[in-house]
Amino acid sequence: MIELRQYRRHEIPPLLAAQIASYQRIQWPQIRDRNNRVWEWDDVNRDYMHFVLIDEEVVISHASVNWRHVTLGGERFNVWGMSSVFTYPAFRKGGFATKTVSAATDFMREGSGDLAMLFTGQPLVKFYTAIGWEHVPTARIFYGDPDAPVQKTDNAIMMLFMSDRGRKACEQFAREDVFVGPQTW
Repeated sequence: MIELRQYRRHEIPPLLAAQIASYQRIQWPQIRDRNNRVWEWDDVNRDYMHFVLIDEEVVISHASVNWRHVTLGGERFNVWGMSSVFTYPAFRKGGFATKTVSAATDFMREGSGDLAMLFTGQPLVKFYTAIGWEHVPTARIFYGDPDAPVQKTDNAIMMLFMSDRGRKACEQFAREDVFVGPQTW
């Protein structure tokens, strides 16, 4: 039976965590450390929430969200980020990613964030737009060392403006340099 589950990072059952980590290691090898641990079980201080669509013991689709503070124009914003969105190839074109991403997006909308960001390939811009995300091609997102930040240029930038403060800062986020921290989502 297919069901959507929601877990904090340290609460994900090992069998599901291994499937998520295996997909991440193949799709995004640069984000996984070269260590001998499949999952960071003791990472309880991180604010990751995982949305996992499963069929009994098999992961079908996944998305994770977390938040951080981002300062822009001297103002501090609560910014959600969505990352590690995937659907295993055997399950694609079945609406599973829409169900998973919609649940993660709703979770962020119900929270106390000002806005949310995600980075995706150009072919998926329409997918995220249909769920309510806005493509912001003029945004300039930076990460890494604050003294020598790197611009995120390899993906389309999507944003979701949720609070009144976030909506008022929409144009500012679209045109000014935004530093998001040591890494993106």
